[in-house]
Amino acid sequence: MTYQLLEAARVEQTEEVVFAGDGVRLSGQIDYPFSSTKRKNFPLLFILHHAGSDDRSGYQHFTDTALDAGYAVFRWDKRGTGRSGAGGRGLTTNDAICAYQVALDQAQVDRRHVVILAQDAGAALLGSSFGLFAREQHPYGVVLATNTLDETTAMAIDSRLLVLMGQHDWNPWQKYAKRVCEAHDRAYDHGACYYVAPYADRMLIDPRSNRFHYGANNSLRDWLHSI
Repeated sequence: MTYQLLEAARVEQTEEVVFAGDGVRLSGQIDYPFSSTKRKNFPLLFILHHAGSDDRSGYQHFTDTALDAGYAVFRWDKRGTGRSGAGGRGLTTNDAICAYQVALDQAQVDRRHVVILAQDAGAALLGSSFGLFAREQHPYGVVLATNTLDETTAMAIDSRLLVLMGQHDWNPWQKYAKRVCEAHDRAYDHGACYYVAPYADRMLIDPRSNRFHYGANNSLRDWLHSI
């Protein structure tokens, strides 16, 4: 394993990780936050991708926020993107489970304190396969960014919950954020909350700055701190 000191103040080291997916070679990385004390392990943010063709670089904004909150972050290139292979066989769900296993096995990860962040189609994947992830390690918390689970399907998420949605998401936040959290609180004692980013589009980008929404950033950072 080769560690590299990064210039960015929020990152102390990064590690490239190559691993086997479902019949395909996958590539990713784990970033560790800067710490003023010599910590042996860190809580982890594990990112589940949306259905687009972005590689790991498309999740830099979530990574930066989590690193600022003191979390290590694991992200990878989906099959057919970035440095990963493009196998024609195999399931993306199995790829994601393989990535989760690899993330949990990293030496400096506190596997008892893992948060899964699932964006857009990643939320649907997590909702349909939560038990598979929990079998490896029950997540300490879950973030549904640009959520696609309704108040029924979201009940599969048996964990602390944060829902982030843009005001101009084509899915109404009243149904996919407010009602989801209300239903989740009725079903579980973990605690569920949501944030609706004013002006933001489906991917939580503020058109006024063309950057990750400031309020969504703060909500995610503060929630990660709070748990």
